This record gives sequence, C-alpha cells and structure tokens, in this order.
Amino acid sequence: MRKLTKDSFNSNDVPLWGVLFVVALTLISATLKAQDTDALSQRLLRTSHATRINDIDAKPWHLKINFQLFDPKGKPSETGTIEEWWAGLSTWKFHIESPSYTGTVVENRQGDFRTSGIGPVPLLLRSIESDFVYPMPMGENPGKTKFQLHHQKVSNLKADCIELSDPTIPMSFPSYCLVPTKDALLAIYSSSGSRSTLFEHIENFRGQLTARTISYKAGNILLFSASADELNEIQPSDGLFTPSADMQKVTDMHTLKITTVK
Repeated sequence: MRKLTKDSFNSNDVPLWGVLFVVALTLISATLKAQDTDALSQRLLRTSHATRINDIDAKPWHLKINFQLFDPKGKPSETGTIEEWWAGLSTWKFHIESPSYTGTVVENRQGDFRTSGIGPVPLLLRSIESDFVYPMPMGENPGKTKFQLHHQKVSNLKADCIELSDPTIPMSFPSYCLVPTKDALLAIYSSSGSRSTLFEHIENFRGQLTARTISYKAGNILLFSASADELNEIQPSDGLFTPSADMQKVTDMHTLKITTVK
C-alpha cells in the first residue's frame, strides 16, 4: 500500500477527492432534507389535530354559524345559519336555514336521516361547516407526498406556508399557512393560488385552536364569509339525535348485518 505523504497528492488525485467531497455533501443534504420533510409532515399532522373539534376523544359541543354567500361577481346573494350538535363521529345533528336550502340531518348508530323532500346538503354549505369543524384532514402516513416550506404575509403576519405535492397523483395539492410559533391555521391556498380560505379570530376551545371567522375567495372575488357566533360545551338531552317524524332514512352506513354460519 502506498504511504500517503504531503508529496503523494498530485493533480491526478484531486478529482477523486473532489468526487468524494461532493458525494459526502450530497448525502448530508439528502439526510437534512429528509429530516426537514419529516418535521414539516409532523407539524401539519399536529396542526390538523389541533384545529379540529370533532376528534375521536372530543366531548359534546354545539356550534352555530352565520354565513353570507356571494354570486360569481362578488355581490351578496343569500344569508343563512348552520347549527350543529355533536357527540361523536357517528352521533351528530345539524340544521340549515337559508333561502336555497332548509332542513335537518341526523346521523346515529342506525344510519343517516334527512328532512323528507329535500336533497343532500349543498357542497358549499357543507364545506362551510367542515371549515369550522375539521379544516385540514391529514393522513397519518404521508406516503410519497413532498413538503416545501416558504414564507408569505397572511393577515399582516409572516406565516409559515407548507406546500404539498405528489408527482405520482394527478391532482392538485394545497398549501397550508400556519402561525410561526403555534400549530394554528391561518390560510389554505390551492396549488394554482387561484382559491384561498382565510381563518381569522383564532380562539382556544378546550385546547383546540379554532377560527371564529372564515372567508373563501376565488381570485379576488369573495364567495362566502362566515362566523361561529356560538361554540360551547353541551350535555346532550334525551332524544337530541333521534330523527323526528318528518325525516326519512337515507343510508344504512352504520348498520352491521350479522349472519350465522351453520
């Protein structure tokens, strides 16, 4: 074996050491990038749990939302209310009052029930409800999803915005903008940036960081604004989640059929 001395390094040795140096930097960069990706993934998951009020171990609550809808030109079109009572993932009730849709929906262990003669809740009204209750559903396993951090101004605050992407899935992914020092949600932007949901007046409700005001835009046109005027704990009364006589069963999704093998 050749003994390495000061004089043994010549011009022919430089490329080898240069390659080794580049490889080492690449490995270090990949390791740091993986650590950053994991940290961003975990932060989004924490925020997902911290901003939802219908988590599996949450106690019963009552929520009342007042909303204003706008037409495609940004002019006010209708107002209404969404009221919800919740006691579990499969035990809840909500009632909607608006010019375009009025009715009650109940879900319990026997299935789903809805006021007779009306169709499913319109997607826009259901999205208003979900934005207050569970604004950012996240899977526990990110799979091949990539995460990239950037910063931008949201409500006069320099927010931590985490952009999601997955080249294996032909769909757009959102960017979530968070309060820098908290697991609190400030905004959600579509991948193209053409649509945005803004979460304001964040308050602590039983340890959850919930927005009391939410607005949704397509470009610069406001499509809805809504406020949670009531959010409080409840002790569900008997019959609260029992469908009334004017309701019909629409699914049996929670009914398990048992067969006996002879």
